[in-house]
Amino acid sequence: MKNLPNILTIFRIISLPVLILMILSSEQKFNYYAVLLFMAISASDFFDGYFARKMSIESGFGKMLDPIADKLFIITVIICLMINGTIVHLSLIPGFLIICREIFVSGLREYYSAANSNAVINVSNLGKIKTAIQMLSLFLILLAPLSSQFSIILMNAGIAALWMAMILSVVSGYKYYKAAKN
Repeated sequence: MKNLPNILTIFRIISLPVLILMILSSEQKFNYYAVLLFMAISASDFFDGYFARKMSIESGFGKMLDPIADKLFIITVIICLMINGTIVHLSLIPGFLIICREIFVSGLREYYSAANSNAVINVSNLGKIKTAIQMLSLFLILLAPLSSQFSIILMNAGIAALWMAMILSVVSGYKYYKAAKN
């Protein structure tokens, strides 16, 4: 557990309460800090996998915790943006479907590992792309209120990316289901 990739994964999880407070704060300076922390958490997701492969220190603990950290991060930010009224109306649909997919896949992984102790459902390339687009969409949505000149463009791009992430979430969730079923 005491290796750089796992430390980065744990950083993502323990940073979430601070991120929640920053996103839900009504003070704009905390919204700036939220964007910076969001970027740091997103970067740590990339670097934990990069260093695990580069240093050949992939661990069972890391393989288990990394997807959990990703799901907690995405779900937490979506819920915060729903609470503060940033994601509203029809944009709630992709938010809720992404949350449902993340919970479904977590349950599916748990069921599958309990039924087949030696088997593992690895993260697919589509799942990695889905996560990247989710992070991009949420970054743009968080950034939009901070930019007076490009606010509407950033928000619309973020919402469009959220819809794209929802489609990829549903497709990759179905592929996880098919892989576990076979």
